[in-house]
Formats: sequence, structure tokens, C-alpha cells
Amino acid sequence: MSNIYNSGMTLKEFKDQNKMSYAKLAAMIGASHATIARRFCLPQTHKDRMIPSAKYMTAIMTVTDGAVTPNDFYRVD
Repeated sequence: MSNIYNSGMTLKEFKDQNKMSYAKLAAMIGASHATIARRFCLPQTHKDRMIPSAKYMTAIMTVTDGAVTPNDFYRVD
């Protein structure tokens, strides 16, 4: 049985698949520093992980052409 909750893509998967740096990803989503993008890409259990605000979430959905959505930040594995 497939798990419908894991059907999307994480931001890190998108970044890696497109061979981009955190700096480039940050620039694309309008973040002022690569650290912000890196924190969005950390594993759920990492203490420094951040969930994007609505501003960044909208930019992430636009930049990834919908491949990464808000649900992808709340994956249940």
C-alpha cells in the first residue's frame, strides 16, 4: 500500500536534484542569507530546523513549480 502522505518532495530533495547551492536557493526564494534556506532543508528532528513563513512558502511553491508544498514540511514517515 502506498503512503499518500509522502507523495511530494522536500525542499532539500528539490535543491539536490537541481544541483543548486543553499545561496542560490535562498536568492530564488527571496531569503537574505543561505542559512535560512539551509534551515528549511534540515531533517524534521534537527534542533535548528525552521518551517517557512507564508512569505517563503509562497516563494518555494512558485520556484519549485508546485513540487514542494506546505504539506512537504509536515511529512509523516
